[in-house]
Amino acid sequence: YNEGSVDHEMTFFPWRNPWQADWSQTKTKDAASVYKALLKVKAGPAWARAGYFQPKGPGVLGVNWSFLPGTYQGAEVGADFGKLSLAAAWANQYKAPWFTRTYKFKKTDFSKDSDDPKRLRDVDYLWSAGARYEIIDGLSLEAAYGESQNYLWNAHFKAKYNTDLGDGRNLYLTWQTYVMNDQSGNGGIDDNFASTAWQQYLAAVYNTGPWAFNLEFTYSKAPNDSPDHAGYFTYRLTRPSGGSKGAYGPWWDLRSDWNHHEEKAAFLKVGRKLDDLGLHGFKAAVSGAYGWGGKSWQTDQKFKEAAYGIDLSYTVDQGFLEGTVVALHFTRYDNKTTLPDWDPFHNAFQDEHDVKFSIVI
Repeated sequence: YNEGSVDHEMTFFPWRNPWQADWSQTKTKDAASVYKALLKVKAGPAWARAGYFQPKGPGVLGVNWSFLPGTYQGAEVGADFGKLSLAAAWANQYKAPWFTRTYKFKKTDFSKDSDDPKRLRDVDYLWSAGARYEIIDGLSLEAAYGESQNYLWNAHFKAKYNTDLGDGRNLYLTWQTYVMNDQSGNGGIDDNFASTAWQQYLAAVYNTGPWAFNLEFTYSKAPNDSPDHAGYFTYRLTRPSGGSKGAYGPWWDLRSDWNHHEEKAAFLKVGRKLDDLGLHGFKAAVSGAYGWGGKSWQTDQKFKEAAYGIDLSYTVDQGFLEGTVVALHFTRYDNKTTLPDWDPFHNAFQDEHDVKFSIVI
Protein backbone atom coordinates (compact mmCIF):
# COMPACT_ATOMS: atom_id res chain seq x y z
CA TYR A 1 0.00 0.00 0.00
CA ASN A 2 1.49 3.35 -0.99
CA GLU A 3 0.27 6.92 -1.46
CA GLY A 4 3.41 8.13 -3.25
CA SER A 5 3.93 9.22 -6.83
CA VAL A 6 2.85 6.67 -9.43
CA ASP A 7 6.45 5.93 -10.48
CA HIS A 8 8.04 5.79 -7.02
CA GLU A 9 10.31 2.74 -6.85
CA MET A 10 9.03 1.71 -3.39
CA THR A 11 5.57 0.97 -4.72
CA PHE A 12 3.82 -0.86 -7.56
CA PHE A 13 3.44 1.17 -10.76
CA PRO A 14 -0.15 1.33 -12.12
CA TRP A 15 0.95 0.06 -15.55
CA ARG A 16 1.98 -3.31 -16.91
CA ASN A 17 5.70 -2.95 -17.70
CA PRO A 18 8.53 -0.39 -18.02
CA TRP A 19 7.73 0.45 -21.66
CA GLN A 20 4.02 1.28 -21.45
CA ALA A 21 3.82 4.03 -18.87
CA ASP A 22 0.38 5.65 -18.56
CA TRP A 23 0.95 9.13 -17.12
CA SER A 24 -2.80 9.75 -16.95
CA GLN A 25 -2.79 7.52 -13.85
CA THR A 26 -2.86 9.39 -10.55
CA LYS A 27 -2.75 6.61 -7.93
CA THR A 28 -0.27 3.90 -7.14
CA LYS A 29 -1.21 0.24 -7.52
CA ASP A 30 -1.86 -1.52 -4.21
CA ALA A 31 -1.34 -5.26 -4.57
CA ALA A 32 0.69 -8.34 -3.66
CA SER A 33 3.46 -9.89 -5.73
CA VAL A 34 5.25 -13.26 -5.74
CA TYR A 35 8.98 -12.67 -6.08
CA LYS A 36 10.28 -16.22 -5.54
CA ALA A 37 8.65 -19.54 -6.48
CA LEU A 38 10.93 -22.26 -7.74
CA LEU A 39 11.88 -25.93 -7.85
CA LYS A 40 15.33 -26.73 -6.44
CA VAL A 41 17.38 -29.87 -7.22
CA LYS A 42 20.78 -30.91 -5.81
CA ALA A 43 22.96 -33.91 -6.62
CA GLY A 44 26.51 -34.02 -5.28
CA PRO A 45 28.32 -30.83 -6.33
CA ALA A 46 25.65 -29.96 -8.92
CA TRP A 47 22.49 -27.93 -8.33
CA ALA A 48 19.64 -26.49 -10.39
CA ARG A 49 16.72 -24.11 -9.88
CA ALA A 50 13.77 -23.32 -12.14
CA GLY A 51 10.80 -20.95 -11.85
CA TYR A 52 10.78 -17.42 -10.44
CA PHE A 53 14.35 -16.93 -9.17
CA GLN A 54 17.18 -14.55 -8.33
CA PRO A 55 20.58 -15.68 -9.72
CA LYS A 56 22.97 -16.93 -7.03
CA GLY A 57 25.91 -18.34 -9.02
CA PRO A 58 28.63 -16.42 -10.87
CA GLY A 59 27.30 -14.73 -14.02
CA VAL A 60 26.25 -11.44 -15.57
CA LEU A 61 22.62 -11.48 -14.39
CA GLY A 62 21.57 -9.54 -11.30
CA VAL A 63 18.33 -8.02 -10.00
CA ASN A 64 16.91 -4.61 -9.14
CA TRP A 65 16.17 -4.07 -5.45
CA SER A 66 13.45 -2.26 -3.54
CA PHE A 67 12.21 -3.87 -0.33
CA LEU A 68 12.39 -7.14 -2.27
CA PRO A 69 14.47 -8.13 -5.30
CA GLY A 70 13.48 -8.36 -8.94
CA THR A 71 12.58 -11.74 -10.43
CA TYR A 72 13.63 -13.72 -13.51
CA GLN A 73 11.46 -16.41 -15.06
CA GLY A 74 13.71 -19.23 -16.21
CA ALA A 75 16.33 -21.57 -14.80
CA GLU A 76 19.85 -21.62 -13.36
CA VAL A 77 22.27 -24.55 -13.04
CA GLY A 78 25.64 -24.77 -11.35
CA ALA A 79 28.24 -26.85 -9.58
CA ASP A 80 30.63 -26.25 -6.67
CA PHE A 81 33.97 -28.08 -6.57
CA GLY A 82 35.69 -26.86 -3.43
CA LYS A 83 37.14 -23.47 -4.32
CA LEU A 84 35.69 -23.47 -7.86
CA SER A 85 32.07 -22.47 -8.58
CA LEU A 86 30.43 -22.65 -12.01
CA ALA A 87 26.97 -21.46 -13.05
CA ALA A 88 24.80 -20.80 -16.10
CA ALA A 89 21.38 -19.13 -16.32
CA TRP A 90 18.65 -18.69 -18.94
CA ALA A 91 15.59 -16.45 -18.64
CA ASN A 92 12.72 -15.42 -20.92
CA GLN A 93 10.96 -12.85 -18.71
CA TYR A 94 11.69 -10.48 -15.81
CA LYS A 95 9.92 -8.16 -13.43
CA ALA A 96 11.44 -5.33 -11.45
CA PRO A 97 10.23 -5.13 -7.81
CA TRP A 98 7.87 -2.26 -8.64
CA PHE A 99 5.78 -4.46 -10.95
CA THR A 100 3.50 -7.36 -9.98
CA ARG A 101 3.87 -9.60 -13.06
CA THR A 102 6.73 -10.68 -15.29
CA TYR A 103 7.09 -9.25 -18.79
CA LYS A 104 9.14 -9.93 -21.91
CA PHE A 105 12.54 -8.42 -22.52
CA LYS A 106 12.60 -5.64 -25.09
CA LYS A 107 15.07 -3.84 -27.32
CA THR A 108 14.71 -0.49 -29.01
CA ASP A 109 14.67 -0.82 -32.78
CA PHE A 110 15.19 2.39 -34.75
CA SER A 111 13.57 1.86 -38.14
CA LYS A 112 13.62 4.42 -40.96
CA ASP A 113 10.64 2.64 -42.58
CA SER A 114 8.34 3.03 -39.57
CA ASP A 115 5.95 5.84 -38.73
CA ASP A 116 7.12 5.37 -35.14
CA PRO A 117 10.94 5.66 -35.31
CA LYS A 118 11.41 4.11 -31.87
CA ARG A 119 9.74 0.71 -31.79
CA LEU A 120 10.20 -1.91 -29.09
CA ARG A 121 10.98 -5.39 -30.35
CA ASP A 122 10.79 -8.59 -28.27
CA VAL A 123 13.95 -10.25 -27.00
CA ASP A 124 13.01 -13.89 -26.44
CA TYR A 125 15.72 -14.76 -23.92
CA LEU A 126 18.90 -13.87 -22.04
CA TRP A 127 21.69 -16.24 -21.07
CA SER A 128 24.69 -16.06 -18.78
CA ALA A 129 27.68 -18.22 -17.78
CA GLY A 130 30.38 -17.62 -15.20
CA ALA A 131 33.08 -19.05 -12.96
CA ARG A 132 34.48 -18.04 -9.57
CA TYR A 133 37.71 -19.41 -8.05
CA GLU A 134 39.20 -18.81 -4.60
CA ILE A 135 42.97 -18.79 -5.10
CA ILE A 136 43.82 -18.54 -1.42
CA ASP A 137 41.72 -17.79 1.66
CA GLY A 138 40.14 -14.39 1.13
CA LEU A 139 41.28 -13.91 -2.50
CA SER A 140 38.77 -14.77 -5.25
CA LEU A 141 38.56 -14.18 -9.00
CA GLU A 142 35.36 -14.19 -11.09
CA ALA A 143 34.78 -14.03 -14.84
CA ALA A 144 31.42 -14.09 -16.64
CA TYR A 145 29.83 -13.54 -20.04
CA GLY A 146 26.23 -13.32 -21.28
CA GLU A 147 24.03 -12.22 -24.16
CA SER A 148 20.51 -11.06 -24.93
CA GLN A 149 19.09 -12.54 -28.13
CA ASN A 150 20.49 -10.58 -31.11
CA TYR A 151 20.97 -7.49 -28.94
CA LEU A 152 23.68 -6.89 -26.31
CA TRP A 153 26.55 -8.80 -24.73
CA ASN A 154 27.95 -8.26 -21.22
CA ALA A 155 31.16 -9.47 -19.58
CA HIS A 156 32.97 -8.78 -16.34
CA PHE A 157 36.04 -9.65 -14.29
CA LYS A 158 36.11 -9.26 -10.51
CA ALA A 159 39.02 -9.66 -8.10
CA LYS A 160 38.21 -9.50 -4.38
CA TYR A 161 40.48 -9.74 -1.35
CA ASN A 162 39.25 -9.85 2.24
CA THR A 163 41.69 -10.26 5.13
CA ASP A 164 41.56 -10.13 8.93
CA LEU A 165 44.34 -7.90 10.24
CA GLY A 166 43.78 -8.82 13.92
CA ASP A 167 42.82 -6.60 16.85
CA GLY A 168 39.34 -6.12 15.38
CA ARG A 169 40.67 -4.78 12.08
CA ASN A 170 39.62 -5.97 8.62
CA LEU A 171 40.55 -4.90 5.09
CA TYR A 172 38.56 -5.53 1.88
CA LEU A 173 39.95 -4.62 -1.55
CA THR A 174 38.39 -5.12 -4.98
CA TRP A 175 39.04 -4.33 -8.62
CA GLN A 176 36.17 -4.92 -11.02
CA THR A 177 35.93 -4.41 -14.78
CA TYR A 178 32.60 -4.38 -16.61
CA VAL A 179 32.35 -4.47 -20.42
CA MET A 180 29.37 -4.37 -22.80
CA ASN A 181 28.45 -3.64 -26.39
CA ASP A 182 25.85 -4.25 -29.07
CA GLN A 183 26.26 -7.59 -30.80
CA SER A 184 26.48 -5.82 -34.16
CA GLY A 185 29.34 -3.71 -32.80
CA ASN A 186 29.12 -1.18 -35.64
CA GLY A 187 27.68 1.77 -33.69
CA GLY A 188 24.76 2.13 -36.10
CA ILE A 189 21.28 3.54 -35.65
CA ASP A 190 20.05 0.36 -33.90
CA ASP A 191 22.95 0.36 -31.43
CA ASN A 192 23.25 1.61 -27.86
CA PHE A 193 26.94 2.55 -28.14
CA ALA A 194 29.26 3.92 -30.81
CA SER A 195 31.81 1.26 -29.77
CA THR A 196 32.60 -0.98 -26.79
CA ALA A 197 31.57 0.49 -23.41
CA TRP A 198 33.27 -0.32 -20.12
CA GLN A 199 33.66 0.72 -16.52
CA GLN A 200 36.48 0.31 -14.01
CA TYR A 201 35.69 0.07 -10.29
CA LEU A 202 38.16 0.18 -7.40
CA ALA A 203 37.19 -0.02 -3.74
CA ALA A 204 38.80 -0.33 -0.32
CA VAL A 205 36.88 -0.91 2.93
CA TYR A 206 38.73 -0.75 6.25
CA ASN A 207 37.11 -1.71 9.55
CA THR A 208 38.74 -1.01 12.90
CA GLY A 209 36.83 -1.34 16.15
CA PRO A 210 33.51 0.49 15.76
CA TRP A 211 34.70 2.44 12.70
CA ALA A 212 34.29 1.62 8.99
CA PHE A 213 35.88 3.57 6.12
CA ASN A 214 34.98 3.22 2.41
CA LEU A 215 37.00 4.72 -0.43
CA GLU A 216 35.74 3.88 -3.94
CA PHE A 217 36.32 5.07 -7.50
CA THR A 218 34.71 4.51 -10.92
CA TYR A 219 35.67 5.47 -14.45
CA SER A 220 33.07 5.01 -17.20
CA LYS A 221 33.28 4.81 -20.99
CA ALA A 222 30.08 4.82 -23.06
CA PRO A 223 31.07 6.11 -26.52
CA ASN A 224 28.33 8.12 -28.21
CA ASP A 225 28.11 10.09 -31.44
CA SER A 226 24.34 10.15 -32.14
CA PRO A 227 21.17 10.92 -30.15
CA ASP A 228 20.24 7.22 -30.23
CA HIS A 229 23.29 6.16 -28.20
CA ALA A 230 22.89 5.89 -24.44
CA GLY A 231 25.90 8.00 -23.45
CA TYR A 232 26.09 6.31 -20.05
CA PHE A 233 27.18 2.89 -18.77
CA THR A 234 24.51 0.67 -17.21
CA TYR A 235 25.49 -3.00 -16.87
CA ARG A 236 22.53 -5.06 -18.05
CA LEU A 237 21.42 -7.03 -21.10
CA THR A 238 18.55 -4.68 -22.00
CA ARG A 239 18.67 -0.89 -22.09
CA PRO A 240 15.45 0.35 -20.42
CA SER A 241 15.44 0.65 -16.62
CA GLY A 242 13.51 -2.19 -15.00
CA GLY A 243 13.81 -4.39 -18.10
CA SER A 244 16.63 -6.46 -16.60
CA LYS A 245 19.65 -5.97 -14.35
CA GLY A 246 23.31 -6.98 -14.29
CA ALA A 247 25.49 -8.48 -11.55
CA TYR A 248 26.95 -5.10 -10.65
CA GLY A 249 28.94 -4.22 -7.51
CA PRO A 250 29.02 -0.43 -6.86
CA TRP A 251 26.18 0.97 -4.72
CA TRP A 252 26.59 4.39 -3.15
CA ASP A 253 22.91 5.25 -2.42
CA LEU A 254 23.44 8.88 -3.44
CA ARG A 255 20.77 9.14 -6.17
CA SER A 256 22.98 9.37 -9.26
CA ASP A 257 24.50 6.41 -11.14
CA TRP A 258 27.78 8.36 -11.70
CA ASN A 259 28.19 6.67 -15.08
CA HIS A 260 28.30 9.13 -17.99
CA HIS A 261 30.81 8.73 -20.80
CA GLU A 262 34.31 9.71 -19.59
CA GLU A 263 33.00 10.46 -16.09
CA LYS A 264 35.32 9.87 -13.17
CA ALA A 265 33.69 9.57 -9.74
CA ALA A 266 35.00 9.16 -6.20
CA PHE A 267 33.08 8.06 -3.10
CA LEU A 268 34.00 8.32 0.59
CA LYS A 269 32.01 6.97 3.53
CA VAL A 270 32.72 6.97 7.25
CA GLY A 271 30.51 4.86 9.52
CA ARG A 272 30.48 4.05 13.21
CA LYS A 273 28.72 1.62 15.51
CA LEU A 274 27.56 3.46 18.63
CA ASP A 275 27.36 0.56 21.12
CA ASP A 276 30.40 1.75 23.11
CA LEU A 277 28.71 5.13 23.57
CA GLY A 278 25.72 3.57 25.31
CA LEU A 279 23.57 3.45 22.14
CA HIS A 280 23.41 -0.30 21.70
CA GLY A 281 22.31 -1.38 18.20
CA PHE A 282 22.73 2.07 16.65
CA LYS A 283 24.90 2.90 13.62
CA ALA A 284 25.64 6.26 11.99
CA ALA A 285 27.40 7.19 8.76
CA VAL A 286 28.19 10.14 6.52
CA SER A 287 29.11 9.79 2.85
CA GLY A 288 29.90 11.90 -0.17
CA ALA A 289 30.61 11.53 -3.87
CA TYR A 290 31.93 13.76 -6.63
CA GLY A 291 31.83 13.07 -10.38
CA TRP A 292 33.57 15.04 -13.12
CA GLY A 293 34.62 14.94 -16.77
CA GLY A 294 31.43 13.52 -18.31
CA LYS A 295 31.19 14.02 -22.09
CA SER A 296 28.36 14.12 -24.61
CA TRP A 297 28.73 14.60 -28.36
CA GLN A 298 25.91 17.18 -28.19
CA THR A 299 27.76 19.74 -26.04
CA ASP A 300 31.22 21.01 -25.17
CA GLN A 301 30.21 21.41 -21.52
CA LYS A 302 31.64 18.71 -19.23
CA PHE A 303 29.31 17.07 -16.75
CA LYS A 304 29.96 17.52 -13.01
CA GLU A 305 27.88 16.36 -10.05
CA ALA A 306 28.15 15.93 -6.27
CA ALA A 307 26.12 14.52 -3.39
CA TYR A 308 26.34 13.79 0.30
CA GLY A 309 24.38 11.41 2.49
CA ILE A 310 23.59 10.87 6.19
CA ASP A 311 22.48 7.51 7.61
CA LEU A 312 21.23 6.50 11.04
CA SER A 313 19.93 3.01 11.86
CA TYR A 314 18.93 0.83 14.79
CA THR A 315 18.83 -2.98 14.83
CA VAL A 316 16.86 -4.93 17.46
CA ASP A 317 19.12 -7.75 18.66
CA GLN A 318 16.81 -9.76 20.92
CA GLY A 319 13.17 -10.50 21.72
CA PHE A 320 10.15 -10.98 19.48
CA LEU A 321 11.35 -8.32 17.00
CA GLU A 322 14.97 -9.52 16.82
CA GLY A 323 16.54 -8.48 13.50
CA THR A 324 14.15 -5.59 12.90
CA VAL A 325 15.94 -2.59 11.35
CA VAL A 326 14.78 1.01 11.65
CA ALA A 327 16.70 3.27 9.27
CA LEU A 328 16.78 6.91 8.23
CA HIS A 329 18.62 8.02 5.08
CA PHE A 330 19.07 11.56 3.75
CA THR A 331 20.70 12.55 0.44
CA ARG A 332 21.41 15.98 -1.03
CA TYR A 333 22.27 15.86 -4.74
CA ASP A 334 23.79 18.73 -6.73
CA ASN A 335 23.92 18.80 -10.56
CA LYS A 336 26.75 21.26 -11.13
CA THR A 337 25.88 22.02 -14.75
CA THR A 338 23.22 24.36 -16.16
CA LEU A 339 21.86 21.69 -18.52
CA PRO A 340 18.28 20.31 -18.55
CA ASP A 341 17.08 16.84 -17.52
CA TRP A 342 18.08 13.81 -19.63
CA ASP A 343 19.53 15.77 -22.56
CA PRO A 344 22.29 16.12 -23.68
CA PHE A 345 23.37 13.84 -20.81
CA HIS A 346 20.77 11.09 -20.96
CA ASN A 347 21.07 9.96 -17.33
CA ALA A 348 21.22 13.38 -15.64
CA PHE A 349 18.60 15.19 -13.58
CA GLN A 350 18.34 18.36 -11.49
CA ASP A 351 19.24 19.16 -7.88
CA GLU A 352 17.14 17.33 -5.33
CA HIS A 353 17.05 15.88 -1.84
CA ASP A 354 15.90 12.40 -0.88
CA VAL A 355 14.59 11.27 2.53
CA LYS A 356 13.86 7.64 3.32
CA PHE A 357 12.61 6.30 6.65
CA SER A 358 12.02 2.54 6.77
CA ILE A 359 11.12 -0.15 9.27
CA VAL A 360 11.90 -3.68 8.07
CA ILE A 361 10.75 -6.59 10.28
